[in-house]
Amino acid sequence: MNKKILILSEAIGNGHTKAAEGLMQGILHLDPSIHTQIVEVGHTLHPFTSKLLVNSYLKMVTLSPSLWRNLYRYKQDKPLSDWKKTVIYQLFHRQIEGIIEKEKPHLIICTHPFTSSSLSRLKRQGYPFTLCTIITDFHVHGAWIHSEVDVYLVSSEDVSNQLIKMGIPKHRLKVTGMPISSNFWTRKNKQEIRKKLKLKNISTVLIMGGGLGLGGIQQLAYELLKWKEKIQVIICTGKNQKLRRIFSKDEMFHHPHVHILGFVEQIDEWMEAADLLITKPGGLTCFEALSKGLPLYIYQPIPGHEESNCDYLVKNHLAIRINDLNNIHDLIQKSFIFPTEIELLRDKMREFQQTFNPLASAGFIVNLIR
Repeated sequence: MNKKILILSEAIGNGHTKAAEGLMQGILHLDPSIHTQIVEVGHTLHPFTSKLLVNSYLKMVTLSPSLWRNLYRYKQDKPLSDWKKTVIYQLFHRQIEGIIEKEKPHLIICTHPFTSSSLSRLKRQGYPFTLCTIITDFHVHGAWIHSEVDVYLVSSEDVSNQLIKMGIPKHRLKVTGMPISSNFWTRKNKQEIRKKLKLKNISTVLIMGGGLGLGGIQQLAYELLKWKEKIQVIICTGKNQKLRRIFSKDEMFHHPHVHILGFVEQIDEWMEAADLLITKPGGLTCFEALSKGLPLYIYQPIPGHEESNCDYLVKNHLAIRINDLNNIHDLIQKSFIFPTEIELLRDKMREFQQTFNPLASAGFIVNLIR
């Protein structure tokens, strides 16, 4: 009988499911006989409440970021209380037992703290399965902490040490980096990719705001337009259709050096075509850029986990934070006219790339299930 793996994610942003997809791709590459399935649990079982959560989260981080920061930071190094786990289960994961009983997986992997919470709750009730959790940030919040998790796969030694301080035994931790699509494992010829994407072969900046099109990219885009005669600007609005329409209707953006994208599947190619990425620091996006060796500038991290991601990346000289849009002029000059700063970033990225194997997460899972 072939082994079966169930990967449970949530449709909150894009990174958690992207991590699940990268892991599944790696598992199939190493052992095609293993049956692997991804389920976005809240969206599948309770789509209305799941959508309500996403909309509430978006409103809070855009209209009242300080409130969200305070909520996130409150007891952030402590595990969730039992009543909070019960609320998560009742709102988003009621009847999750039906998915497990139907699929009968040999191993369950969670890429979101909510699914990890509800699966830990089921294990406490006596459900017999091995539970693995993948942390999709460069930082740990207490919501990820559950004694029922058999093994954590984490991005760095720094995350591993944070988990140890929160009470997770070292033997349950494995530093593997983050699972990403094979499209990010290898480098391609920049000129050929630009030709394929119908781009000019000139200095190119890619702006991204994650799957939800956040991160202040509207203000950022208008500042970069001042350079559109000298550089190429690619603006990726993700699933934020309202923002894409604003750009598309504005004649300032109607220029051969300016390209407006919505949500794209082949974002690896657009990263390959760019010389510089300005983005909010979602864990998967940043890990993908690091894998590509694409220099990172961070602007307007979402309060909470992304601020912590930013702190880690800046502290380790893997990214530079933009605190003021008035500095964009100096940023472009340093990046393309006097590129010493960019070269230092690239050197640190090359060092970072030597510390991880893109198939490490999948390899660990395949060995575990065997």
